[in-house]
Order: sequence, then C-alpha cells, then structure tokens
Amino acid sequence: MATVVSVENVKDVRALLRTLDARVVPQRQRLFADVLSVSLRLGPILAATLASSLGLRQRLRHELATRRLEVVTLDAGPDATPSDGSWRTWWMHTLDLARVLVDLLPEDSQHGSISTTLPRSATAALARAPQPPAPVAPGAAQEAAEQAAERAADREHELHELREREWQAAARLMADLSGGLTEIAWHTGRLVRVAVEAAPQTLVSGSKDVVRLLERADPARIGACLSAAQLADAAESPAQALTRLRRARLSVVKLRLGNHADPELAATARTMLAAVLGGVRADCDHLEVDGTEELDAARDELGAVGLDGAADRPMPGVGRAV
Repeated sequence: MATVVSVENVKDVRALLRTLDARVVPQRQRLFADVLSVSLRLGPILAATLASSLGLRQRLRHELATRRLEVVTLDAGPDATPSDGSWRTWWMHTLDLARVLVDLLPEDSQHGSISTTLPRSATAALARAPQPPAPVAPGAAQEAAEQAAERAADREHELHELREREWQAAARLMADLSGGLTEIAWHTGRLVRVAVEAAPQTLVSGSKDVVRLLERADPARIGACLSAAQLADAAESPAQALTRLRRARLSVVKLRLGNHADPELAATARTMLAAVLGGVRADCDHLEVDGTEELDAARDELGAVGLDGAADRPMPGVGRAV
C-alpha cells in the first residue's frame, strides 16, 4: 500500500527531497515503519528532467533508500496532467513517468504502476459553452423557434462527429502507449503498467468508457484505476465496474481509497476492496491512499472485509509493500 505525496509543483530533486524530509520522513517515524511506500505525484517538468538523466534517477533512488522510503507506483493525478490539455503531451508525460519508475523500483521488485487521468475533453468544453440567442423579429417567434431547433440539431451532430474523432485519436494513442511501455520493459526488464482513472470533463467517466478507450491497447500494459469517489460520481457499484472490466479482459491495476471520514465513501471502498481483493487471487497491483493519515484507516477497511494483513502482502509481481 502506498501513500500519495503531492509534489506536482516541485521542479527539481533538491526541492523534492526537502519536501520528503519535511512531510514524509516524520510520518514514517511516527508509524514505526521500517520502510514506507510512497506514490509520488510528479509534474511534467520534474518527470521530464528525471527521465532525461540516469544520474539523477540513481541519486533519487539512493536518497529514497537512505530515508527508508520506496517507490513502486507513481501518480499523475489531475493536478499533474499537462496544463495544455494536449494528448501528445500527456502521452510523453506518461512515458517519462514510466522511464523514471523503472529506475526507482527497489532491487527486489520488477513491477511498477502509474495511475493517470486523461486530458480534458475538447468536445466536453464545447458542449458546455453557452450559445448566444439569435435575434428574433417581431411576429416571427414560430420561425425563430424552428431555426433554433435546427441550429441545435446541427450543433449536436457536429459535437458528435468531433467526439468520435477524439475517441479515435485517444484509442490510437493508447495503442502507442502500450508500445512505448513494451519498449521500456524490453530495455530494462521491468514492467510498468498504466492505470486509467475516470475523471470529470474527460472522455472517461466510468468503466464503460475505460473499456471503449482500451479496446486497441495491450491489456497486459494498461488497465483501470478504481476509486470509491470515482465510482460514486459514475453511479456505479464496484461489482458492476469489475464485471464490465473483466468481460473486456481488462484488469484493475490500482485501487485508490477515499477519505475514511465520509461514511458513504468508506462503505464503497470496503465493498470495492472485497470485490477486487476478496477472491482467490489479488486482482490489482497496488493500493493507494491520500496521505499517511489514511494508512491506519485503510488497514481497518481491509480488516473489515476479512483481508487483515493484505497491505503487508506483496501483490502479484510487485514484491514490496508498506
């Protein structure tokens, strides 16, 4: 189980280490953890810098080990998604994160993951944009209403075509991302999988969209990230989402647990954990919580569904956990 450390605004390794020393190392000491697993939420600038320098990656790995911290998963949450909204920029950022992660993994781990949301949908923004009303001449209300209906139909058709083109481009890029991840694995001998998380104002609002997005991607490289909050937003139950993903032969790469102080989200998280991890084998790579203060609550949730100690057992191929 990894705790998210938001460092998306950090631009260099020194600043990253100062953040870890101030915010994370004291928490590891408070928890009496021999090693604390952290999920770094890296922004595009630092990710690109690290991806371009083996020396910097090796230094960061050494500094993490010195602080008894380890990284088996990275998080490219909504705040770390490239600000220009470009799919190509997002693709480059995701592969930069994969290149960084393979060199941060502990020696006894050959498998990491990256969770990400997609760039904002251009057609979603257009659909929300208000249309100015056309001037109406006196006595022409009926004609104006017919013209307005015709314009609305034309606009809906145009948005549908634009959205279909956006879906096609996104599906192609996911296939390209699969290829990039395969190349990294071939060169390094380490596997990194990407977990796509649904988010507002993107193409993906639920598991049905994840299935459509990944229809041309390699399921061994890319899967889904499920969270209690996302399932609630999509009005999906964990069982519904998991069934849809399994029918498409897609896996849950990461589970993100929400704020335990919200009773509804806590109940959804408990059901999600039972559905995904309660079978014969664990069906995800990593568990993630937002901050070290959520770790104890997450362990309680695991215990509530009969998975005591699951956070301390390695997931398939990972080999390390908190």
